[in-house]
Amino acid sequence: MNKSTTIPILLDFLKIRSARQNANNTRVYDAIMGNNEKGFYENINKNELDRMLYNFNMSFEEFWISIRDDDMRCKLAASKLAKCSSRQGSKDEAEQIRTCNLTTQHHGVFIENLSATAFRPTKDGRIFSGSEIKEKKIQKDCCLKSFDGAIRGNMNGYIAAKVAYGNGGHQDNVFEEMDIISEWWSNFKKGKDEILVLLIDSDLTEKIIRLKEKYKANNNIMVFNHFEFQNYVITTYPTCESM
Repeated sequence: MNKSTTIPILLDFLKIRSARQNANNTRVYDAIMGNNEKGFYENINKNELDRMLYNFNMSFEEFWISIRDDDMRCKLAASKLAKCSSRQGSKDEAEQIRTCNLTTQHHGVFIENLSATAFRPTKDGRIFSGSEIKEKKIQKDCCLKSFDGAIRGNMNGYIAAKVAYGNGGHQDNVFEEMDIISEWWSNFKKGKDEILVLLIDSDLTEKIIRLKEKYKANNNIMVFNHFEFQNYVITTYPTCESM
């Protein structure tokens, strides 16, 4: 086992989401009080606004005037209409990947956050870049969900990243997506040098255990949370300075 002075970074995603929700609420509040309709619309759930206007039988103009004239109403409206931080999963996933790379780069494992269109697996077993998908005119229904991160260096492969807390249909979809990409990897990449890392931070422990059990025979599919992944790299690969 490699002895290292590298310290893994532990994130609290519930606190991160709470802080982001407060920031979302503040942006909406500031837009209302500043009479900034453009900034207001950029930071709200528009469907929730439509429901609110319908329920109160108000026009937008009536609503806008009423909340701007009352600080308490403004704060209540902002908290109700602001984008939900738990639905901003891409921000959480980017933070997972960024944080892991801060640690793993010291051990020759470099992790790059990928855009939603960067690299996408197809149902026939290939991986294409976004530009290749456009060039070849590959239809979206021929593809799976894109990878969230790329791993290079001492490890090579891809990351499928998710942050999921609490039960509900959306969380079930998260684990279904992870299962689908793992099945794909098992069918087309088994025995290859490339690794698929399922980077899952969640309180849904039973679902994570089921994923780990299902794919434990595949030595190139690994299931970690962000802290476990950092520890794995730290204990598996020497620091770059010692190489």
